[in-house]
Amino acid sequence: MNRILLSLSLATVMCGCNAAEKQKYPSSKRDYALADAIHYDHTVIDALRETVPGSISRLKPAVSDAGGLEDALQFEYDVNAENTNDYEQLKTSLKQKGYFLFKSEENFGTTPDKFAVLKTKDQFDIVKFRATSGLNYNINNDSIMLKLQQWYKLQPFEITGADADWVEVHLSKIDAATAQAFANEVYEFCPDLTEQGAESVENLAAEMLETKRLFLWWD
Repeated sequence: MNRILLSLSLATVMCGCNAAEKQKYPSSKRDYALADAIHYDHTVIDALRETVPGSISRLKPAVSDAGGLEDALQFEYDVNAENTNDYEQLKTSLKQKGYFLFKSEENFGTTPDKFAVLKTKDQFDIVKFRATSGLNYNINNDSIMLKLQQWYKLQPFEITGADADWVEVHLSKIDAATAQAFANEVYEFCPDLTEQGAESVENLAAEMLETKRLFLWWD
């Protein structure tokens, strides 16, 4: 009988150790309280803590009228060659739960970038939540939303980041046959991308083909 009890005790300890090892950075009561405050599922916190070691905070919509979107969760993170797969797996896992993971602040290496998790099943809500606009060009958030939705029908993409004056997308199906025409449309809507970056529409098309990435900004 004693041997049976000992075996059961050891099994319980082993199970507990295995469960603890599964989560690289254990979730805290503060994490769960934050999730409760904005009506996010605890499994979102647990998923984040597989990858995110630092503080997780609350990120409010950039405007008061965000179409009923809840606040987001935000944290600092450095996506690099070593952890890109971890980040992509996290993004996929959260999307399956009904949440989008995206870059919310680009700091160009001066400090760690910030990322956010938004409760939505519509990726265009990311742009709405961040109230992205091009005020110097009289381009409001509605205009950007409409243009992105139009482009999506012609050139499917994934929104990977957004802030007050920029949007980043991953171009999943761009090819040589469509790149030039798409680059022309991008230039008309976001001239800074060419005039201050690629220098020509042809270069912009080549960059999109090579990187599968499009970073739109309006200074």
